[in-house]
Amino acid sequence: MQKIVPAILTDSAADLAKKLKILAGNTQWVQIDVMDGLFVPEISVPLSVLEELADDFDYEIHLMVQDPASYLETCQAVGAKRVIFHIEGVKNPEHVFQEMQKYSFERGIALSPETQLDVVKKWQQQIDSLLFLSIHPGKQGREFIPSVLEKIRALRMFSLDILLGVDGGINEPEEFKRVFEAGADYVVVGSGIWKSKDPIAALRKLEAMVQ
Repeated sequence: MQKIVPAILTDSAADLAKKLKILAGNTQWVQIDVMDGLFVPEISVPLSVLEELADDFDYEIHLMVQDPASYLETCQAVGAKRVIFHIEGVKNPEHVFQEMQKYSFERGIALSPETQLDVVKKWQQQIDSLLFLSIHPGKQGREFIPSVLEKIRALRMFSLDILLGVDGGINEPEEFKRVFEAGADYVVVGSGIWKSKDPIAALRKLEAMVQ
């Protein structure tokens, strides 16, 4: 079933708590963006803050960091259901996958817009999901990069049994239509929800596009 997953990218624990409270009872999945100031310039609120907040979500943790292996224990502690890291950001992906096998969450990789699909073929046996970034990683609110559509179509032709997500810059109905028609299972939306005066109404409007 195709779906919309709200994303939270913030450097404030109070803002994280506020947004989770707004989403409570209104969505199952939430993506939490984690940034270390190294892989991308921005720094997010520490992931450990989630332990003190709502636990009634299925969390997808998007690690935009240089050392994802060092975050995995905390991901498990906060109840992550899926953990995604950037294959481009690490020198030894095999080590990260080995560490991931110690935990119960699903394993995924994220691909920045310029990353080629060859890396997916190499690691396909290690992953449950793949997240295509349709903007350059970092801040929310950037413009959608349409070249990701061809990558989604190409990957579907491989007939891989993995979940495909798309993250970034998708705000217009036609963009959602094109992404899902290309073969995406879910779309991650941040600013398209949080810039609205009524975030839940915005979420419902987006969900109506895929029903």
